[in-house]
Amino acid sequence: MDYDSTPGVLQQYTRVLIKECLQKSEKIENCDFIQCFHDRYKCSGDGITEWAVDLCKAFPVNVIQQFTQQGQKMMINIQNCTQRFLAQTYRVRNKINCEQFERKYFDNMAVCYNQSEFCQVFKENRQFFMKYSGATIMRQP
Repeated sequence: MDYDSTPGVLQQYTRVLIKECLQKSEKIENCDFIQCFHDRYKCSGDGITEWAVDLCKAFPVNVIQQFTQQGQKMMINIQNCTQRFLAQTYRVRNKINCEQFERKYFDNMAVCYNQSEFCQVFKENRQFFMKYSGATIMRQP
């Protein structure tokens, strides 16, 4: 999308883009919102925002469908929980301190995993976690 860089027009363009991205946060079937989040904040190199995109891409719908029924429910709950946290940040922050955000992100992920009973479900679904996310998790920022 081309835009006029006049301050008022640029500000309006930014509001439209933010609104479009926030609408994407309501869907977890793809990684569009997490990509919007990364595009807006872009933590450098292999930073947290890029890592979050890669982790999301590791678990598309067809991969989640390979999990047990309880595992599928858990994955959907984790994705919803994480995406709500990102959307809340996206809504209220024009910029982020990547180091501070990384700590908050992982603290939130721990809450999401605990609420979704990850430890109870992991054993039956371990092969899928390792197969699809092992490389991404190992290069954690």
